[in-house]
Amino acid sequence: MTLGLVVSCNEPEVIPEPVPKPEPEKKYNDLGFEPHQDGAMYDSYEGLVMAGYQGWFGAPGDGCSHATHSNTQWYHYRESEVFKPGVLQNSIDFWPDVSEYEKTYKTEFVHPDGSPAYVFSSYDESTVKLHFKWMKEYGIDGVFMQRFVGEVVNNPDGKDHFNKVLASAMKASNEYQRAICVMYDLGGFEPKSRNTVDAVIADTQEIVDTYHLFDRNAGQKYYLYENGKPLIVLWGVGFAGKEEYKTADVKQLVDRLKEMGFSIMLGVPTYWREGRNDTESGNSLKELIKTVDVIMPWFVGRYDESSFENFKSLVTSDIAWCNTNKIGYAPLCYVGSSDRNMHPNNGFGPRNKGSFFWKQVSHCISKGAKMLYIAMFDEIDEGTAIFKCVNQCDVPDNTPNPDYYVTYKNGSYMKSTSPYSGTLGANDWCRKASELNIKFVGIEDDLKTDHYLWLTGQARLMLRGETELTSTLPTRK
Repeated sequence: MTLGLVVSCNEPEVIPEPVPKPEPEKKYNDLGFEPHQDGAMYDSYEGLVMAGYQGWFGAPGDGCSHATHSNTQWYHYRESEVFKPGVLQNSIDFWPDVSEYEKTYKTEFVHPDGSPAYVFSSYDESTVKLHFKWMKEYGIDGVFMQRFVGEVVNNPDGKDHFNKVLASAMKASNEYQRAICVMYDLGGFEPKSRNTVDAVIADTQEIVDTYHLFDRNAGQKYYLYENGKPLIVLWGVGFAGKEEYKTADVKQLVDRLKEMGFSIMLGVPTYWREGRNDTESGNSLKELIKTVDVIMPWFVGRYDESSFENFKSLVTSDIAWCNTNKIGYAPLCYVGSSDRNMHPNNGFGPRNKGSFFWKQVSHCISKGAKMLYIAMFDEIDEGTAIFKCVNQCDVPDNTPNPDYYVTYKNGSYMKSTSPYSGTLGANDWCRKASELNIKFVGIEDDLKTDHYLWLTGQARLMLRGETELTSTLPTRK
């Protein structure tokens, strides 16, 4: 006889319920800044997600003086003085979704369904107003208005264009309560040969007088301030290979702008802190940086989604240096890039539905970035635009007709009706344009055309601690 526990066949065995695993605790951004309140003036870049705004596109019949010249009427859409299908015959790689624009302009391009393709003009006030409306709708704090020295100094047509765009933007800023700030791109800044320091100061004074930048109650209520002063930006400072100007030349401009009462933000090279690669040699750049309020290093094209892993430490060290020196640091984040219609040799930086962009913003925020610069709002010519562009299935045909030859020699491109007859180096080439097969890039077909506007708004929520701080790409409901 075996002694033991007697179990009745009629009593079910009791199985203990599994103990639920605790949900992982969600982490939110440790702010270190006071979030901006809707309707309030913008007293600091901290806590903001801002984008660059080119505003440089034009079209025949838009009223700009550019439109009176056949070679400039498709302003910044054109390449080789035309706007036609084919590489080196247009400058854009993405095509704008113009379904919401009040004014559009018919082109020679055709969509896959046979319908003509249209574009917008930045010269139209209704275009700029729509863009600021989108900023409000998707939660983007505002934009830096690009003002290209080479296009507004001693260039009446360019000044006409950018003055009109700025006027429209200032008006839309007030209407939609979006932050706005002037950014001078120093391309064309030649203080030695043309004394452009005085010219830029004169242009700035004109803007001050027109928009009352030092009295927001009298003009631009939502102009961006930093450290109690209106902020102005100089982009292109300290880059290697700039023979027309050096950091010492830019310092003259910085000093003059500070005397006027501005706080200063500089757009600097990627390796500004280490003084290598894209950066002017010596210590003058870092010394200048120590005298300003904010810096924004340029990262476009420096990494892709996989190589960003090796880039993270650079951003982390940049933030630490700026914190030590009490300089605002605005890391640049971009959704992807492409400019193969202008430069067929260039690669394409895929967007991967936003995972590339999200890795950048989540890392920067997690390491203590208090502000973000998004490149760019509307730059379809280098494929960084976050605004609404057509899906891949809807991009116009880019096949040239008639065909022609494209030659790449010594780093430059040429187009011709016959093959290049000279000597080509080991890295040079000559091919038919059709064989290059350069196509427009579209928003991924399973996404909405506004996906990257939406995603940028999600980045703002994460920066402000309103949503979870995570490297996982958010899902749109």
